[in-house]
Amino acid sequence: MPKEKLEQGVVESYIHSNKKIGVLLELKTKTDFASRTEIFKNLAHDLAMQIAAMGEKELESQTFIKNPEKKIRDILKEAREQLGEPVEIGRIARYAL
Repeated sequence: MPKEKLEQGVVESYIHSNKKIGVLLELKTKTDFASRTEIFKNLAHDLAMQIAAMGEKELESQTFIKNPEKKIRDILKEAREQLGEPVEIGRIARYAL
């Protein structure tokens, strides 16, 4: 079965307070309605901050910096359940000086 094409979402940016690390993250979902929710926007921000702090390598298995009892895959699953839609991380760009 082909993977569902997700054509809605947001591009989230995060610049660390030291101005030496920045992240651009594409977070995708099925509908514009879901992408405009606070759940989705907060998730995008948290993921961008996570990538700034921890890098993007093995992202879904990383411990979530805001709640060490959860992994990134857990917060993605929770968002999918709350939104009733697929949520997928798209492209990531992390810049560091």
